[in-house]
Amino acid sequence: MFEERSKSRPRVVVVGTGGTIASSATVSTDFHNYDVSDSIEQILAAVPEAAELADLCGVQAVNISSHRIDNSILLSLARRVSEALDDPGTDGVVITHGTDTLEETAYFLHLVLRTTKPVVVVGAMRPARSLSSDGALNFFNAVATATTQSSRGKGVLVVANGHIYGARDVMKRDTSSIDAIQGSKFGILGEVREHAAQFFHSPVQRHTASSEFEINRLQELPQVDILFDHQAAGTHLCRASVEAGSKAIVVAGMGNGSLSPGLRKGAALARDAGVIFIRASRSGQGIVAPLHSDAELGIITAGSLPPQKARILAMLGIAHAKDIEQLQRAFDSY
Repeated sequence: MFEERSKSRPRVVVVGTGGTIASSATVSTDFHNYDVSDSIEQILAAVPEAAELADLCGVQAVNISSHRIDNSILLSLARRVSEALDDPGTDGVVITHGTDTLEETAYFLHLVLRTTKPVVVVGAMRPARSLSSDGALNFFNAVATATTQSSRGKGVLVVANGHIYGARDVMKRDTSSIDAIQGSKFGILGEVREHAAQFFHSPVQRHTASSEFEINRLQELPQVDILFDHQAAGTHLCRASVEAGSKAIVVAGMGNGSLSPGLRKGAALARDAGVIFIRASRSGQGIVAPLHSDAELGIITAGSLPPQKARILAMLGIAHAKDIEQLQRAFDSY
């Protein structure tokens, strides 16, 4: 059902991290060769219509392409956002972000932010000031979503092309198409209409306010590697991962997370070394179901989480000292 925005003027903190939404190219028709150039203040100034929806406060966390984001930046960003949310005067947070790893950052925040306030991550597929740039409207819609009362309690949301996605299931499914951000087989949660969010679905897995993961308990995140399985794969990458100090290995397996003979040997190698081994799928969508052989090799199944998000959950579970059984329960719950 459509819901009017609160009549009192909301306050939204806008946290900038860079990405295409903060980039510009020398040629307006070049959608691939560009650099991060704009500060969060410039983004706010470029979309004055958003200031009609809320009092906006800009914070620059970092200003980089999202493929450069590492674990330390994730932790720092989560702390900045958590601090903003703890302020009683903050009604919501919007985070501008590059689309390459937007889904990973959104899911990480979805798991560690203890809040019911709206948190919306937004990016763009085309740089600012290019032909048909999508950043300005995406940003406006993100602010509109953050200021809609029914956005509360739904965890971290992602807004793109007028659609609202949940952080758990959103994916970038195209290299450069304007509609690259999609919701896989689980669809969208809602749309932005008449300058407000209209929802049709809600996330049911644990997140944010009901999550057991705490950003304040995290000083660092463990190394977790992702390996891509294929025909005739060897065990050497598993061995290299173990020797490099990885605490878990996520495999993008075939179909239902099926493992090649080489990766099955790698699973045994990881088990003997005390390294967590997780079966995900390279298929792009669907649920990886448990197999009878998983117990023998100490394998965890990732459910419907793709490899890149399975890595996020594995890092948090290991950082919170979860054993294999507890980790599997986490994969079944989040």
